[in-house]
Amino acid sequence: MLIEPEIELTVDEDIVLWHSISRGDKKAFDDFFMKYYTLLYGYSRYYVSAEDAKEVLQELMMWLWENRATFVPDTTSSLRQYLITSVKRRCFNVLRRQEKEILEESSWFEQEQDDYYEFIDLSVVNELQSLIQEAIDELPSSYRQAFTMHRFQDKTRQEIAETLQVSIKTVDYRIQQSLKILRERLKDYLPILAIYGFIL
Repeated sequence: MLIEPEIELTVDEDIVLWHSISRGDKKAFDDFFMKYYTLLYGYSRYYVSAEDAKEVLQELMMWLWENRATFVPDTTSSLRQYLITSVKRRCFNVLRRQEKEILEESSWFEQEQDDYYEFIDLSVVNELQSLIQEAIDELPSSYRQAFTMHRFQDKTRQEIAETLQVSIKTVDYRIQQSLKILRERLKDYLPILAIYGFIL
């Protein structure tokens, strides 16, 4: 179980220092900044990266300077607590923003990937169908008839034999020769044909 780092601060004259800051004393603010920077940086590193920790502290100190006239802590304890709480809150904001960005990027990537593969799949299927049809069209007429009836019309060998008025043995030979010719013609595409369900 992770334990948050303990922060022990001594703020003997911080309220007096802040009164000077509230009146626009830049030197007092620089002293205040340097006094707490290292400690608050270490605290923020418990939650975020080094780069983000620096950004958190820069934003916090900028906010304090811009609101020096209206931000008036009444005790050293309240000032210390504000700094700690503010750093923690800003770190959580960074984490939430990063999580949102990751989710948005992931969603964008998945959509782009889906669109890409949808386009690729369709184009590949169309190309394969064209290649297969061209190869079938170039088969000898008797082979093409037997193969087409068997593969695309779901005819049995007996039905094909009766339609073409040849023996079942002849039908088997023509189908086997058709497959042999097609496999040779499409040999460079056989792996991808199998992936897309075109089994020869």
